[in-house]
Amino acid sequence: IEDRPNKESVKRERSVQRSTQYTEEDKVYLRNKYTNSDGQLICQCCHNEMPFKVKGEYYFEAVQYTLSVDKPLPQNRLALCPTCAAMYQHAREVDDDELSRLISEYDDSAKKSHEITIKLAGVTFNLRFVDSHFLDLQTLFGK
Repeated sequence: IEDRPNKESVKRERSVQRSTQYTEEDKVYLRNKYTNSDGQLICQCCHNEMPFKVKGEYYFEAVQYTLSVDKPLPQNRLALCPTCAAMYQHAREVDDDELSRLISEYDDSAKKSHEITIKLAGVTFNLRFVDSHFLDLQTLFGK
C-alpha cells in the first residue's frame, strides 16, 4: 500500500446548462399526458409502467427530447423510466438535428399513433407520443 501514489486533485472550471434541470411543472405536464386509464405512468420509450414509486408517485426522468431548444419547455421533455433515460442521455445514436427533423417531417396521415424510431445502445426503440404532446413538439420544431 505504501508504494501507491497519493491522490491528486485538479480544479477545473466548467459550465453547466441550467435548462437541463426540469421543474415540477415539466413533470406535471408529462404525468398528465402519460398516465393511462389504470393510473399507471408509462415510459415513452420501453412502453412499460414506471418501475417504482417515491412518496406515492411514480418516479421518472423528465429528459430533454433535444438540447437544441433554447428555452426550458415542458413540451421538450420525455417521460422515461430510469433505464431508458440513461440510455437516451448517454447512448443515443441520433443527434439533435435528426431528432428535430423526425418531428418536423413526420408524416402521420396513415398512422393512428405518433412514434419516432431511434436507436439507444444498439437497440431500436419507438418513442411513443400522445397526440397533444406530439402536436406541441411539431409546433416547437416548425411544422
